[in-house]
Amino acid sequence: MDLIVLGGAGLIGSEVVRDLAATSTFSRVVVADADMSRAESLVSSLEDSRFRAFPLEVEDERALLRLIGEFPLVCNCLPFKYDTYVTEMALKAGVNGIDIGATAEQLKMHERFEEAGLTFVVCCGISPGVTNMIARYALDRCDELRDVHIAFASYRALATAPGLVHTTTWEVDPQETGRMYLKDGQYHRVPPFSGPKTVHFPHPIGPQETYYVPHSEVFTIPRSFPSVRSVSVRGTWTPKVRSYLRFLHEFGFFTAGKVRVGDAMIEPMEFMERFVFSSKVLAEEEIWGFGLVVEIQAMQGGQPLTLSFYTTHPPEDAWGIPGAYSKNTGLPMSVGTQMLAAGVSTRGVVSPDMCFEASFFFNELKKRGLVLNERSGHLDLEP
Repeated sequence: MDLIVLGGAGLIGSEVVRDLAATSTFSRVVVADADMSRAESLVSSLEDSRFRAFPLEVEDERALLRLIGEFPLVCNCLPFKYDTYVTEMALKAGVNGIDIGATAEQLKMHERFEEAGLTFVVCCGISPGVTNMIARYALDRCDELRDVHIAFASYRALATAPGLVHTTTWEVDPQETGRMYLKDGQYHRVPPFSGPKTVHFPHPIGPQETYYVPHSEVFTIPRSFPSVRSVSVRGTWTPKVRSYLRFLHEFGFFTAGKVRVGDAMIEPMEFMERFVFSSKVLAEEEIWGFGLVVEIQAMQGGQPLTLSFYTTHPPEDAWGIPGAYSKNTGLPMSVGTQMLAAGVSTRGVVSPDMCFEASFFFNELKKRGLVLNERSGHLDLEP
């Protein structure tokens, strides 16, 4: 099968591509990226004739539609602002697809994809993605899920990639209306830096204060598991990034109007997101990695059961920088892409827990060094 990877030379996309080169059986993989120099350098480093670089004009709808229409499967690693757009293009082109994140608009396309006999998998990174699959893994071994509470620690330098800078600032934007948690079947909208909770992440991150963030699991997990009545997602960042985000929030950068600088009118947040890449301080961090903890309340044999999962991965001296962070998202995306290519029976716009087998998924991640662990010991999960 042939595959196209959109944004394949980016921070996350390049990890997907490298893993596909090492583990997949695709006959042809096109790495499409706006930065052809970077794409060609990546493809050259693979020394694999199945891979080739191609220039991506993502804003040109006709060109994009024509390009992805040449492939039976599209893997989208572009910044999340393109998620809905790429999904629409996949539907128009009549191809299956997979994405790292999910938007409400994507989920609304479910019936259209189902009617077309197509599958588009959303949420196939670490969070969302691995988080959804942990819920599936738990339900496969229990009778019913009641509560799912997720916490992540995103440890990387802020000045890593423009798309990730925007994603991070979006998580604390007070204008974002999707920052919610579900409790007893009711959604509650909350402001940035609310719901503080100390979560114990694996070494070297350790205990950190986390806060509600606008992540899609709050909507996709109840969609997949109707018995779930409460879902929350909290996140945190390195102390340096946390301090920067609090500064933006507390001094009103998100809501301030344009500011005149000389003859130009400048959006404060647009300036700050560009300023990040001129700061040596924001280009460095002592610890790189990703911490994930998922707490689940389930029922087994009529009795309540508390499950606590967490992931571990090699440190930066093994996975490198930024790999110690980016592989956590790239590897699940590669595994999901290969599982989708192998064939699934589910049609529509679905999260991975609706179409992938959980044990196989986690075994594949374990082969790559990303390991699911269980603190509670109820399910005999081997590290």
